[in-house]
Amino acid sequence: MPELPEVETIKRGLRKKVKGKKIASIKILLPKMVRRNATDREVAHRARGKKIVEVKRRGKALLFILDSKDVLVFRLGMTGQMLWSHPRLALRRDTHTHVIITFAKGERILFRDMRQFGEVFVTTEADLEETLQMGAEPLEGDFTHETLVQITSSPMKIKHLLMNQRKIAGIGNIYSDEILFEAGIHPLRPARLLKDKELKMLHRAIVCILTEAIACKGDTIGQYRDAFGESGQYQNYHRVYQRGGDPCQRCHTPVKRIKLAGRSCHYCPRCQA
Repeated sequence: MPELPEVETIKRGLRKKVKGKKIASIKILLPKMVRRNATDREVAHRARGKKIVEVKRRGKALLFILDSKDVLVFRLGMTGQMLWSHPRLALRRDTHTHVIITFAKGERILFRDMRQFGEVFVTTEADLEETLQMGAEPLEGDFTHETLVQITSSPMKIKHLLMNQRKIAGIGNIYSDEILFEAGIHPLRPARLLKDKELKMLHRAIVCILTEAIACKGDTIGQYRDAFGESGQYQNYHRVYQRGGDPCQRCHTPVKRIKLAGRSCHYCPRCQA
């Protein structure tokens, strides 16, 4: 599932291509991809003819800010892709292409989603935060140690808390495993029992791992591709994720894999005791 680093990579790629351009049309080929009580016609009407003044990211959501003060929002779900195309490219729509945004000169963005867990909707800038209901952005300047102390005053297991989008926006299964290993924290520890020193290490690990993954242009272990169809490289640098049974890179103890609320969880039983 695309997480913060993958969506940030897509955002940076598309921003270079579409900022300042006018949407000629938006075609929704699979109406059920439109959610939040909107309709495909409403989304198409509110986006058509509008200029994209900025491309942003909020958590795992990709945001196209329009000159009408509306925001066109895409969430990629498990297998979503946002691919840039122009007439000179071989990229064409297929059975998994559900939304096509067309600009002048045949330039397009194709929204593909094999499993159809993604979504598209439109809201206003004023209503965006209330609609998304996301927590702190972990790479923004206001995500401080003190902010993390407040967020972790919870009985939730720290692994669950890191993936809770209303607490911290953008972290999912891959990066929560990697962050907790980097911080030396067991994934089942109750968040509120973490000591101040551990929280400082956790804060440092969150920023470090996410920044490192963005530099690698994300993690391709499934369908994820950047805006130009290229794979990310972070999967080549996993510390623990999907390395169950392999020796820990620090202490050589076999990495353990467990099930946690139906999701896989990887950690080193020695380094994260």
